[in-house]
Amino acid sequence: MTQTIGFIGTGMFGSALARHAVAAGFNVVVSNSRGPDALAELVAELGSRARAATPVEAAKEGDL
Repeated sequence: MTQTIGFIGTGMFGSALARHAVAAGFNVVVSNSRGPDALAELVAELGSRARAATPVEAAKEGDL
């Protein structure tokens, strides 16, 4: 079963962790205070295992 990690904050630390999580086979939901549209570039870089959301959605959807 693939787990999903919800990230609230996508600065240098959060985006680096999201990259490592995707590389390890996790799905990720990334969020920040500017909204999902501001994360299009990061989500495109991360690929099909990633999606952008609001912080509330990321917290609800993440297993971790």
